[in-house]
Amino acid sequence: MKLSPQTLDYLHGRRFSNGAAFALCNRGRALRRGERLLELARGRRVLHVGCCDHLPLIREKVAQGIHLHQNLCRAAAACVGVDTNAEGIALLRELGFAESYLPDELPPADFDLCLLADVIEHVGDPVSFLRSMARHRFRELVVVTPNVFRWRNGLPGAEVVNTDHRFWFSPYTLCKVLVDAGYEPQRVELCHGDHVTWKGAVAARLLDFVPRWRETLLVSALRRD
Repeated sequence: MKLSPQTLDYLHGRRFSNGAAFALCNRGRALRRGERLLELARGRRVLHVGCCDHLPLIREKVAQGIHLHQNLCRAAAACVGVDTNAEGIALLRELGFAESYLPDELPPADFDLCLLADVIEHVGDPVSFLRSMARHRFRELVVVTPNVFRWRNGLPGAEVVNTDHRFWFSPYTLCKVLVDAGYEPQRVELCHGDHVTWKGAVAARLLDFVPRWRETLLVSALRRD
């Protein structure tokens, strides 16, 4: 989605339409979610919010070298993790990630990037949650979430969903939530999921040409304060 002046007018409520159409761009070769996040983190000071992942998966993913926080720590100049999951934080520390904190333990610091990867869909009040991030000091906010238009959601049959999710977001609705929370969207991207089979890799190549159906939505924003 191009963040044109007209689109920004809609996002800020300066204009209204009951049927506005926003083109989904990003045609061409796209990165996987994990690759893109490492690219954004490389050489920067990163605050990784929601760093734990699901507790039963942490140890296995770290052993396989595919845990997101583990790989962010390798790519970033500095990477600090924060999560409300006390058991998960304790396990990350046990596995060697000493700079992993509960929210009330986080020491003050300046960051280039605050990353919310697959967090916002788990939160009951996303606007208040995003506003609360302003207590941290960072330049850029990146929010990553499953794309409501991903190809699997269009298949017939049962709803397939992570049972802890509260929301599905589209490019426009996520930008609208960010604006309501005090941020100015800068860039909207549709990335591939972290496919782990050859079928996923083949699907990704096809979806290079159909960005609407890609797995992952990523929006970069700046604070307005």
